Amino acid sequence: MKRIASLTICVCLCFAFSTDIQRKVIRYNGFDIECYVALKRQSSFNKSKIYYWFKSGEIHNSVSASGGLVLHKQYSKYYRGKQLAEQGGFSYGLKVGQWRSWYRNGQLKNHEQWVDGYKSGPFKAYDSLGNLVKKGNYRNNLKSGYWIDYVKKDTIYHKHNFEFEERPKTLVERWLRKRDSLEKIQIKADRLINRKNDSIKRVKLKLERRTERRNDSIKRVQAKIKRKHQKRLDSINKINGKPKQKKNVFNKLFKKS
Repeated sequence: MKRIASLTICVCLCFAFSTDIQRKVIRYNGFDIECYVALKRQSSFNKSKIYYWFKSGEIHNSVSASGGLVLHKQYSKYYRGKQLAEQGGFSYGLKVGQWRSWYRNGQLKNHEQWVDGYKSGPFKAYDSLGNLVKKGNYRNNLKSGYWIDYVKKDTIYHKHNFEFEERPKTLVERWLRKRDSLEKIQIKADRLINRKNDSIKRVKLKLERRTERRNDSIKRVQAKIKRKHQKRLDSINKINGKPKQKKNVFNKLFKKS
């Protein structure tokens, strides 16, 4: 604590004896404001940035121009009861660093980051009870990425000042997705061809089995007819008195050969 106090005193003394800046304490729009202005006139301005400047006991702001002494270094705004309302820093008229604001009851209201006059970095907003109501990021003064609204229970993706329900796919992601889609289509086509080939094979196998069963049936019918015919011949030979021809082993061998 002693070190912080010593550092604060040194900074105040530097500001007090510096010839480049001047301290201003004013009442403006119901607030007490303590700020510093650069005594050196600003000669060049960025056409797209907002500059804050002091003139005739009031603080003004304008784009790409200044009508008085630009604000520089520490800036503090207080309610009439000396309760802190807003605090941040300037660099020759442009907001820089962390900026925070508070409700009259002391609860944090907003917390944001500024880089050379542009909002850049995380942003958080709270209600008067200290509950987080909104969260997101800025990039070059534009909302970037996912922004969450806890009151509306909504999440929106921001990119190049456009709003999306979901994060848009990059060129590489779209190409990979297209390639995956083509691969899926090819896999589906291959599966259809395989199923068709399997169906053809099953039909062929079924036809072959049916043909085999038909041939077996024909052979059985032929064998049955042959047996009937042989019985008839045997009956005729028996009636005519011819003995039934006996087949010996040699006849069987010669028949087989």
